[in-house]
Amino acid sequence: MSDEKNPAAHLRQDESGQWIEHKLIEHLSGVAHQAANFASEFGNADWAMAAGMLHDLGKFNPRWQKYLRKSNGDYLEKSDGQD
Repeated sequence: MSDEKNPAAHLRQDESGQWIEHKLIEHLSGVAHQAANFASEFGNADWAMAAGMLHDLGKFNPRWQKYLRKSNGDYLEKSDGQD
């Protein structure tokens, strides 16, 4: 499980049941570069890069990170202050 300084974009389980995180910064960067490649054909790579970096910016919110982990099963009750 990542901390607030390294939020996740997506979580998935591998074949063994381990949770795999796709780091948010890696996701944003990957989308930005892919969008820039597509948009370079019509001279708008810079705008597409910016849009790609911003498209999931709300996922940095700590409440979203908590929801993401809780809804995907990668969540520890003790970290929520519960018994």
